[in-house]
Amino acid sequence: MSFKNSGHSHKNADPLDTNIELNQLKKENDLLKEKNKALQNQLEQLTKEQIIYLQNVSHQLVAPLNAIKWHIENLTAGRIHNLDRIKTVLRSIYSQATISVHLAKNFALMSNLEADQTLSAQREPLELVNLHLLMVNLANDFQPLGWGKKVHISVTDDPLEKAPPVLAIKNLISQVFSNIIDNAIKYSAEETDVEIYGRHNPGDDTVLVYIASKGIPLPSTEIERIFNRGYRSEQAKNANPPGTGFGMYIAKKIIDIHEGNITAFTGEHGSSVFEVTLSVKGLTGKAIQRAAKDNIDHR
Repeated sequence: MSFKNSGHSHKNADPLDTNIELNQLKKENDLLKEKNKALQNQLEQLTKEQIIYLQNVSHQLVAPLNAIKWHIENLTAGRIHNLDRIKTVLRSIYSQATISVHLAKNFALMSNLEADQTLSAQREPLELVNLHLLMVNLANDFQPLGWGKKVHISVTDDPLEKAPPVLAIKNLISQVFSNIIDNAIKYSAEETDVEIYGRHNPGDDTVLVYIASKGIPLPSTEIERIFNRGYRSEQAKNANPPGTGFGMYIAKKIIDIHEGNITAFTGEHGSSVFEVTLSVKGLTGKAIQRAAKDNIDHR
């Protein structure tokens, strides 16, 4: 029996090609190890930050709640009789309750924003928000926090009151300015003003809001880091040791979701100024898309 040559020749693998492939695989394996190690380090850092955040929030929540409890006990036990003193205690209760609500909102937002950082993920509808009216309301809400240090919050009406409303998720935008105002009071020097003002820029159809305070300065080298997760300057830590460092981070995330801009700079006479820019009609298309999506979801 004879076999015909099929015409195909079998060559042994070239050792050089094999070495090249092995080296390539080794490089890819080393790269995967590096990426895996980086992810593990990132996870460990996130876990550490979450633990610290929970500890700080718990500590900060307990303090105002205990103060509220103590004040109510004194009132109900009849230990306070002077009318002016009663008014002072009630103001303190209101102030401590404001702090508690503010912390709770930040805590809830932190987990939601980390889970999904898109506008469509937020379940509340976009609506027209009058920023001047919002600033006036927030100034009234947060004013009790400034009484102890004799810090006064003022809103300059003109020209902000003439600005058109912006399209936004109201409670999220409210939290942005709440975080900024809270920080402004917290780090203001005694007997100073927190000034809120703004304007409409018809050129790009945006509304700009400024919140200025005098206290801890904003070093130019640290301004960009203010919006990093958990970042706090040494001066801020000394002024308020139990702070979380998440307020400005949350504010930045919310403004990014709304396709706006938030920044900080040193103003006149060394004041610290936070600037928030929001579009008047920039999210109109997304509002329509959200409305259509909501209609589908509810069928």
